[in-house]
Amino acid sequence: MRISLILIAILSTVAAANAQPQPAQRPPEPKSPVDAKMSFDYFQIASGYKIELAASEPNVVDPVAVRFDEAGRMWVVEMRDYPNGPSAGQPPMSRIKVLDDKDHDGFYETSTVFADKLLFATGLQPWKGGVIVTMAGEVAYMKDTDGDGKADHREKWFTGFAEDNPQLRANHPTLALDNHVYISNGLRGGEILDHRSEGRIPIPLRGMDFRFDPRSDRSEAVTGVGQFGLTFDNYGNRFVCSNRNPCKQIVIKDRYLKQNPLAAIPTLVNDVSPAGDSSRIFPISRAWTTSNLHAGQFTAACGVTIYRGDLMPSMTGNSFTCDPTGNLVHRDILKLAGATYTSKPAHDGFEFLASTDEWFRPVNMENGPDGALYVVDMYRAVIEHPRWVPEELKNRPDERYGDDRGRIYRVIPVKGQRRQHSSLAGQSPKELVQLLDHRNAWHRETAARLLIEQRDHGAILLDLKKLALAASTPIGRIRTLWLLHAIDQLDPKTLSWAAGDSNFRVRQQVVALAELQSSKVSVAPKASSLIGFQQALYFAAEQKSELQVLFSIAQQSIDDPWTQRALLLAVGKQAGALATQLLNESENTGDGSLLVALADQTSRSPDKRLQKQLLQAIVDHKGELSLQRRLLIAMIRRLPLLKVTGAAEDERLRDSVIAIFERAIQTAKDASAKSETRCEAIGLAAYHTDSVDALQQLTVDQDQAVRLTAINALSRKNAVASWKELLKRFPSDSPAIRRAVVNAMILRPERTELLLDEIENKRIKVAELDRGQTNRLLSHNDAKLAARAKVLLSNAIPADRQKVLADYKAALQLQANPVRGRDVFKKNCSVCHRIGDIGVDVAPNISDSRTKQPLQILTDVIQPNRAIDNNYVSYAVRTEDGQSLTGILTSETATSITLKQQEGKVTTLLRSDIEQLRSTGVSLMPEGLEKNISHQDMADLVSFIKNWRYLDGRTPFKK
Repeated sequence: MRISLILIAILSTVAAANAQPQPAQRPPEPKSPVDAKMSFDYFQIASGYKIELAASEPNVVDPVAVRFDEAGRMWVVEMRDYPNGPSAGQPPMSRIKVLDDKDHDGFYETSTVFADKLLFATGLQPWKGGVIVTMAGEVAYMKDTDGDGKADHREKWFTGFAEDNPQLRANHPTLALDNHVYISNGLRGGEILDHRSEGRIPIPLRGMDFRFDPRSDRSEAVTGVGQFGLTFDNYGNRFVCSNRNPCKQIVIKDRYLKQNPLAAIPTLVNDVSPAGDSSRIFPISRAWTTSNLHAGQFTAACGVTIYRGDLMPSMTGNSFTCDPTGNLVHRDILKLAGATYTSKPAHDGFEFLASTDEWFRPVNMENGPDGALYVVDMYRAVIEHPRWVPEELKNRPDERYGDDRGRIYRVIPVKGQRRQHSSLAGQSPKELVQLLDHRNAWHRETAARLLIEQRDHGAILLDLKKLALAASTPIGRIRTLWLLHAIDQLDPKTLSWAAGDSNFRVRQQVVALAELQSSKVSVAPKASSLIGFQQALYFAAEQKSELQVLFSIAQQSIDDPWTQRALLLAVGKQAGALATQLLNESENTGDGSLLVALADQTSRSPDKRLQKQLLQAIVDHKGELSLQRRLLIAMIRRLPLLKVTGAAEDERLRDSVIAIFERAIQTAKDASAKSETRCEAIGLAAYHTDSVDALQQLTVDQDQAVRLTAINALSRKNAVASWKELLKRFPSDSPAIRRAVVNAMILRPERTELLLDEIENKRIKVAELDRGQTNRLLSHNDAKLAARAKVLLSNAIPADRQKVLADYKAALQLQANPVRGRDVFKKNCSVCHRIGDIGVDVAPNISDSRTKQPLQILTDVIQPNRAIDNNYVSYAVRTEDGQSLTGILTSETATSITLKQQEGKVTTLLRSDIEQLRSTGVSLMPEGLEKNISHQDMADLVSFIKNWRYLDGRTPFKK
């Protein structure tokens, strides 16, 4: 389609605050680009803070990361290749610069190019007078050996990181509390080869990040996968982020899972901040993003940073995350909750830092030597990579606007003076030891790094051991203990003394260190779930389950899901014993999730004695009936009852279990019981050998939740007659029921055969299957069924629709006008569809068309029944008084249904007033709609659906 308009999308979200004072007023909108010194006119920053310019173009261009060395100099990574890399035949363009503030006025006026001609450089970590650098596909070490400020020595340390996309590459090399350098892999993984020693086997990074010891040849994949951003808090907790996830904490390391393969752990990473659709941001710019569906949410979260400075103590431990598409920096207050963190926004209805300048592109942050928070602004007109934008916006002319600019800002408190940058260069080892107790993280971490880099620690060993026990701050004692571990001087006596520390954070670190040193220490878990969590991981690593200690931890942290997971890893072969003890002796079993998980783990164990013991405890349990049923399901679904109670002496136990099954069936049939109680009972009844008839009866129950649960339960049975009966009722069933039936039919070959029979006889239309069901049929494990499905599904589109589509393809070659197309949409489509502020939400949302090509949109218009979401299948209703109604079934209860009809009309009907309810198998959108739409109008309509978001003319697109 040839389109000659200039188009734009606006996604602007500004919400009013009601719990905290907002900044005085919204700044004006500038005409970008803005001179660096004028940028302050367009910032809005939280009360009590101000922003200063620390560096700008021409000294800084396209910055994506900064670090400070021991002299207080600012090292800047410039990704000048972004977004598409160098032109053919041209050298790479990324650089590393070293900036210095020689006149100590707070502005870094002097710059030196340390290294250039790098490809997509993403981050650096100072080390031994040089820097560890991440760039396209590799990690390298660079150093200036002749004092001219330029790197003349380069070592290739690691290669094999994926290079799919500049936004998805290894980044943020960071020396952590455990004295390893961690790297966020950029989401794309790779096969990592360590070049520091010969004969190394490549390390696969599938869904994991990477770490290595810079002093040895140790390297490994580690839990948690970050996109662009990696940070630590004062206690060594690691946080990463990705576009829609602003702050994720890696809670449990993958290595613990290898110790107990029977433990089913759903995730090792916790979204500390709300993610995806639950996230909330408040840009003050006319923020643009390729998806209008994500307005007011994170779409480009990056550079997550935990503030660890001492200049702004009220922010210590808070997380900060950039969203460059929203031109803002978001702040969350983190709070310890059990073994991990929860968060809340620091500001209600506005952001910590935001700008009306759409070229302000914060991508990263850093804690500074002065205790300030530094913000890295890439300053570009366009920040989204071309790969992720609609086809018409690829190669847009302003794609590299701003590639001669870049800024680094400093956030400091309004009250108080800017500090002079510290320099630790030239400090003696004893002076560096004292800095391990400094309240500013840069001082602690830089001093620790410099001490680790040294070979001889004999002169400071006594100072370190003294500080480990007597530092004025807990974080000072923690930092020193880890340093002693790094230099192999953490002796059992020092560790034992530290185990009695008054601060629970120190005691937690002692447990972690004891595990690494294979030492045994006695640390009371009382008053801290965090210590119990760490102790459980200690037992998991040691593969020693001290049952009484684990029982105490479970009682104390029964409601903390992360401590539960640690317990599942720690308990090993004693899962049944711990579950039995909790059932018999604990007054508080929480929500039962730990017990259910332990029962499931016990069912996988070969220990029949513990299985029988736990089963008896479940039968004897006098507490909540719901818990008893859940525990039985966990035990029986993998473990046939007769295998546990096979001996004659176990007949009483077997009879007791069968009696519980029979009571469950009666409860399931009881229409007066609560829906959730009945569903729970059905879940247990599914495992009874004689429950088919009861389950079939429940598939016609008035309660839809009961019906769905019964269908799912029946799917465990090879009851062909029951499924034939369900298929007979298919046309009159609701979308949810039909979806459940089809899913169950596909599970087993004999049922799939029945489903294909119905499709072949046209009693079930192909359009009534969703995409996932269609794909499952086409890729069925039974090759004959897959082949048959392919034939049946390929014949689904009527020949006349294919002919019409072929005719209207000519419309795609016409000059299109999306403004005229808006009128075509309003006239023909708005009775069911909504785009922007036009139309109603009856049919599926078609406004997010960014990934669809014009031909796909045209096909959807011409062939509306080619593929229908079951939720949008049209239903026909005939009422007792003779009315005929058609609409989408949006709600269904035991006594009524609700139809959503064209023009958004909603009608609720009592079941007692309905003579017939049936699915039409087609959508509300009629075939033949094109009869009222000329070829030119169709071209305009397709153009509007594709490009409606750009209609104010501010964003250029590919013609």
